[in-house]
Formats: sequence, C-alpha cells, structure tokens
Amino acid sequence: MKKDFDRKQGIGGSDATRLYKGDWYELWQEKTGETEGADLSDVLPVQMGIHTEDFNIRWFEKQTGMKVDGKQETFFHNKYPYMYAHVDGLIYPEHYGGDEPTIINKGSEDVTLLECKHTNAFSNPKKVADNYKAQLQHYLMVTGYPKIYVSMFFGNMKYEVMEVTEDKEFQDQLENAEVLFWHFVEKKKAPPDYIAFDNFNSKEFSDGETIIPIIPRK
Repeated sequence: MKKDFDRKQGIGGSDATRLYKGDWYELWQEKTGETEGADLSDVLPVQMGIHTEDFNIRWFEKQTGMKVDGKQETFFHNKYPYMYAHVDGLIYPEHYGGDEPTIINKGSEDVTLLECKHTNAFSNPKKVADNYKAQLQHYLMVTGYPKIYVSMFFGNMKYEVMEVTEDKEFQDQLENAEVLFWHFVEKKKAPPDYIAFDNFNSKEFSDGETIIPIIPRK
C-alpha cells in the first residue's frame, strides 16, 4: 500500500461488508471526514487477528505445502481506482514435473489470494463464509483472481482452510453498490441510513437528483 494512502480515499474489504449489511450513512460520514472511524486498538478480536497473522500464514504453509508470497499487498480496481483490496498474501502453486518445481508466474489464473482469520472457538467455516462474503468477493472483484483461500483459527484448538471462488452475480451487485456509494461520497450528499443490498440488481440507480449509469462488467 502506498505510504500516503488514506483509507478514507477508497472502499476496502471491510467497507464492502458494511455496504452489504446496509450501513451506508455511518460509513459515508467516515469517508467524508464528518466523523472518525471506530478506534480498534483496544478491540481484542481485531488485535488478535492482526498479531497472529504472520503465524497464521506460516501455519497455512505448513499444513498445505503451499508457498505464500506478496504478503500485505494492495490492489486497485482497474476501472474504479477508489476500490482497493489489501490482501494478506498471494499463493503461487508449485507444479512438480521432475526434480525441480515450476512456479506459476504472477498474474496467472492459478495464483490464489490468501485471507487470514482468527475467530472464536464456537464459530465454523460456514459462519465465516457468511460473515465475510462481501469482503472476500470484493477482494476477488478488485484483483480479478478467481479464488481465495481463507486460513482460519477457531480459538486456540481448531484450524481449517476454506476455498472461496468468485461469484460473478454477487460481484456485479457489489460493484453497483460501491459505485453508487462513492457517488454519494464525491458529491458529499448523504445517503439513506440503510439501503438493502437486493436493490442492486438493475443497471442504474437514482440518488434522488441524478441518474447514475452503471457500466456493465465485461
């Protein structure tokens, strides 16, 4: 990520989750500088995730035999540069044909994203998939990669890896929602407190004054 990059300048994975859940107005206030985002420095689950991330990556490599590179890389959408994805790692699969492995080149469809999660002992992969659906699909949408592995610790006794693949229909809806939200940010026009995600199936929306064309994904 650029050293001078300000999260207020764009829409990241956590923001996508908030839009998916309908939390538009509070997020708009943060992006326009009307309010400060929540201070997460004393939120234990958040800090546990941050401080166990390196170990999570090493454990993933040990359990799967895959190599993780490009740790903490940030990608920007090729059409909407205010959409960004700050991923925990990139996985370059090794194909063994003889004694020496051949590493897939960066940019190949075989490259996979990695997301690390540390959640409570009573959770499970389905709950993680549901809770972070928008974040994971946002990452795939922004980067253009077709799948992401989620490396998950449940408390301190259970570990699992989940593979999530791209959902084009969901990504189209998410992209439409993010484009409309950023229109509100740029115009400094407050959105409704809540907008249901199901509204974003059509190709254009209105903010009450301006019809906003949505460019179909190709």
